[in-house]
Amino acid sequence: MNVLFCFDTNYEQHFGAAVTSLILNNPEVQKDIYIITNQVSSDFRSKLDEFNDFPNLNFYTYEVEENSLKQLRVAAHISLATYYRLVAVNFLPKTIDKLLYLDSDLIVNGSILELYNLDISKYIVAACGGRVVTTKARLDLKSDFYFNAGVILFNFSLWREQAIADQCLQWLAENSRLAKYMDQDALNKIIDGRFLNLDRRWNSLVDLSEGTSHVSKESIIIHFVGSLKPWHSWCIAHERALYWRYLKLSPWSKARPEIPRNSKKALAAARALYHQIRKRVVS
Repeated sequence: MNVLFCFDTNYEQHFGAAVTSLILNNPEVQKDIYIITNQVSSDFRSKLDEFNDFPNLNFYTYEVEENSLKQLRVAAHISLATYYRLVAVNFLPKTIDKLLYLDSDLIVNGSILELYNLDISKYIVAACGGRVVTTKARLDLKSDFYFNAGVILFNFSLWREQAIADQCLQWLAENSRLAKYMDQDALNKIIDGRFLNLDRRWNSLVDLSEGTSHVSKESIIIHFVGSLKPWHSWCIAHERALYWRYLKLSPWSKARPEIPRNSKKALAAARALYHQIRKRVVS
């Protein structure tokens, strides 16, 4: 099983929770985990070494030069790391035909072997999507379907053959104002419906800031989307417990909840906390 994580140093801890959940819930599967980040520090390497006692596990790390991505747009809680998956093809072995990409703000709460073994020979990717109207018009899509890019099973042979990454980067360079959701918009624009639509259990979205959740008893991958995350000290949602459960089992177990670093973030945190409390009272 080839698995890809892409993140910058700010997300190392959260990768720690995600990868620990993946390893613990998929012990018997051979896992080759590829990591693309902006800096591989000695501390990060030592934390990866703490997984050495686990069988069927290999880590491969690559450092990306962000200067090549500086022209691309970012947002308040979305960094240049969101584009790393688009340049992954420049780093990963050419022998890889299938690859599972996972965001670092998710938890794998069960076996993903069924997901990985899906036949995607006729598709560029498999991802969890849904029908869209306004987004279809905004991006001028031919398809009615748009997918979330947090969990993607890549047919890397077709991906390379059709130069999807290059097409996405070119589209982003020419349509930066149109790309509301950055590389996710680019992926959907270029692939435009040519994907295998996954069952929601493989990417169950939880928006803690809005208090919405698609998690069910069947959910395997729980994905924390939106600006409010379970590691924020001002997050009071019960769903945060899942993140902390796996973080405490990881080499990052000593980490503490993130606190606001300045007055602007403190104000935003207070608003988010008020919004959560208000939703609880109303419901």
